[in-house]
Amino acid sequence: MKKPTQLAFLLFVVITILLCGCTPVSTPVPPTFTPEPTAISSIFTPEPTAISFVMPEGDFVMNWNIYSSEYNSSGGIVTIRRRGSNYTEKIVYPDGSNGIFELTVISVGSKIKLTGHLGITSSLYGDYMLIDSDGWLAFYDNQGYIYSVPPLN
Repeated sequence: MKKPTQLAFLLFVVITILLCGCTPVSTPVPPTFTPEPTAISSIFTPEPTAISFVMPEGDFVMNWNIYSSEYNSSGGIVTIRRRGSNYTEKIVYPDGSNGIFELTVISVGSKIKLTGHLGITSSLYGDYMLIDSDGWLAFYDNQGYIYSVPPLN
């Protein structure tokens, strides 16, 4: 026969189980949600990608904000327009003043090289603008590259 202490312990365990319940208690697991494959694309968007620029053929109008804290703190919006073989530049300054200038084509291809920015037509300065193959407008002088700005949408 079992000792009384063993019986008392066994009786204690049985009573505890009866009083606390016989079902084990588990930690609740939150329900999982798995969206349908079509819903995933509406929930998760991919990283933004750069819109590729295609150099326009034929007549076009392109705009740039030419502000640069280092080189052009007054800024302004430059619009270059091509009609046939003629190029013009319109610049509108922040105060509303503006000017329209004829541009001279130096070269046309995957890049367009123009002179006559702000009406300066003398090659003495060596200044020119370059509409790069990525749409950026770059400014150069006789010493080389100055700065560039992205196209406005």
